[in-house]
Order: sequence, then C-alpha cells, then structure tokens
Amino acid sequence: MKMAHFLFTKLLSASLYFCGIIRKPSAHKLNDYKETEYKQIKKRKKMETIKNLNSDNMNIVDNNKNGNGMKRLNLLFIEGNRQKIDKTNVKEAYLKIKEYGFIKSMALEYVPMDKAKSKIGNKALFKATVIRKTGEGEPTISNFDIRTETVKPEEYDNYDGVCVDGQHRTLALLFSNLQNEEVTYAEAEIPQNMDILAYVAIRNNGKPWKNNDFTHSGIATNNKEIDHILTKCKSSKIEDTFFYSIYTLTTSTLKAKQIKALQQGYKKIQDFKKLQLSPITTEMGDKVMETIQANKTFTSDRCNGRFGTALKKFYIDNNQDFQTLLDVIALIDNDIWENHFTAEKGHSMEIAAYTDALQSVWLEYQGTTQN
Repeated sequence: MKMAHFLFTKLLSASLYFCGIIRKPSAHKLNDYKETEYKQIKKRKKMETIKNLNSDNMNIVDNNKNGNGMKRLNLLFIEGNRQKIDKTNVKEAYLKIKEYGFIKSMALEYVPMDKAKSKIGNKALFKATVIRKTGEGEPTISNFDIRTETVKPEEYDNYDGVCVDGQHRTLALLFSNLQNEEVTYAEAEIPQNMDILAYVAIRNNGKPWKNNDFTHSGIATNNKEIDHILTKCKSSKIEDTFFYSIYTLTTSTLKAKQIKALQQGYKKIQDFKKLQLSPITTEMGDKVMETIQANKTFTSDRCNGRFGTALKKFYIDNNQDFQTLLDVIALIDNDIWENHFTAEKGHSMEIAAYTDALQSVWLEYQGTTQN
C-alpha cells in the first residue's frame, strides 16, 4: 500500500507540473542555482590555472614526473651560487647520467621552500631552464641554451625549494631523454644562524680536482696509448702538456679534458675522431723522450708545454721528417740553449719563439755541414 501511494503521489506531481498547476522554480532560486554552478566552474578554472602555472615553471619539458611516475622536485637556484651556469658542465652532467644513470647515493641537495624563505637574505631566487638554441622543437644536448629569470617572492610557494648542490645535474635532467631517470633528493640541514649562501660556501670548500689531479690519479682511460702517456706524466717532473704534444706528432694534440672524459667514462676514444693514436705514435713519442733524456741540457723545467708544442710544429714544418726532429734535439747543448732559447729578462719564451729557435739551430747546423 505504501509503495502504491508513493508512486501515485509522484505521478500526480508530474501531471500537475506539466499542466502548469505547479510552477517552475522562482527566479530567486534559479539565481541561487546559477551562482552555485558559477562557483563550481570558477573553482575548476582556478585548479586548471594552478596546474598550468606549475607546468610553465618546469620548463618546456614537463618534468614533474618521470616515466616511472616518480615525482621530480621543481627547484630554484639562488643568486651567488654559480649564477653564470657553464653549459659545458651541464653537458658533462648529461653525459654521465646518460652513461651510468642517476646515481641514487649522489642525491640532489636542496632546502625546502618553507625553510628557504627565511634563509635567503637579500639574495634573489631565479628559475633556470633549458631552451632550444636554434630552430623549433625541444632542446637537445647539441642544441640548447640556458635561460634564467628572477622569480618574484610571491611566487616562491609555487616551487618545492632551493637547490644547493647539483645545479648542473638539475638542468641536465630537464632533457626529454632523461625523463625516465629516478632522481633522489636530500634535504640540507642548515644551522639556525646560517643563510643558504654561507652553507653553500662551506659545503663546497673542498678543493676541486684540476686537470693535473685527473692526469696523475692513476685512473685508467681504457685506451692503451693514452694510458702509456699518463704513465709517463706520473713518473716525471716534466709538464704534462709536453707529453701531450710529443706523443701525438702525427695527429691532433691530446687535451686534458679528453683524458678526464675518458677516465670518468662519459666519453669513448671513438668520440675524438681527430685524435688518431696508434702504436706508431707511441713509439715516436718514446724515441723523442729517449733523445731528450740522453741530453743533459734538457732539465725538467726546460721541457714545458710551449717547448713541446714547438717541437711538434718543427716536425710538421720540416716535412714531418722524424729523424730531423731527433737530430735537432740532440744538437742542443747548454750554450745553444742560452743563446737561442732564453728570453730577455722580464720576458718569457712563447711557442713561436721556441719554434724560431729550433729552425735557427737546424739552419746553422745545415750550413756548418755543407761548408
């Protein structure tokens, strides 16, 4: 009975409504409905705007999450902490991550934004992004620039924090083909009476490795010829760059940054196409060193990088006659060195001066033998 009464009531109400006996909702109520609907639409648009702002803050590449669904933090950099970012370092960081993946134990260090705001001092925070240098499309490691822009204090809360260590890796991770890397972060614990820049200065107070440190580290490059050169460098007081020249007489000169790249594994010897080393270049270098060591005139301080470059140029200028190079080295005694290879007081011998001196010694020798 109750069910029948309920159905009857519903049918009667519907009939009365369609017959016009029951009126439509009042204009006042309609306005209430419209206002409620407007608020809901406004709320949805606000959420979409926030989402778009966050996406804009993350550069051209959407890097809030990687391919594995792992959240990426959206970090700002602080004025004074290497604000002029070196693209070469970004490339190095990119190549290392591409070769080995992101090493989780080497986390990116940051200060969460809620804590950072009280430790910024009068320094500005800025957003760094990678953009394509030429043409259209996404930035690539061979075609990119770094763009920085100052962020307004009222926008700080749109970001997760301030990066204090790992700026180059942070930028390298923006490239699309590194989006699947799982990145780890570590929160920096900064003393109460210390600001962020002071913390960065103390944290980076350790002496960074220079080229000489890599050359003499004993780390192998996995290239037989270069490892042989490094052995020579490590066992001698002669400048490293001297060896780089005399062991590459027939090819482009070896560079310290190439050695470093090979030692760290983010480059292969095949990447250096102009550097064509072989057992022959090694044998030639060994013979030059034998001739140098047999001549007591050549103390380690005289065998500097400029003199090594001059020996290589002399070899090239004399039709790459290897015996001529060995002969001119053997000719030089202390008197000849003092007369030809010693600069005036207050000056230093440059590559051109060394090369001219070698040619002069050789021409004098040829004139003597002809007479």
